[in-house]
Amino acid sequence: MCARKDSFYDNRLIMAGMFFLTAGAVSLRILPRWSPLTSDVADLLTGLFYGLAIGCLLVGIARGRHAR
Repeated sequence: MCARKDSFYDNRLIMAGMFFLTAGAVSLRILPRWSPLTSDVADLLTGLFYGLAIGCLLVGIARGRHAR
């Protein structure tokens, strides 16, 4: 099996999306309990992480499909 030239970039985007998804799930539990942030700011950061996860995953998948 030969690796494509762009496959590393696609995998990097998908890995970044998975990181942001994990950070969003963890921040949902950690930020309201152990940080001095208000619940509104904690929700903002959690939503930001989830939004970045969705964006990175969609772009990574689309680039992988487009390269084929």
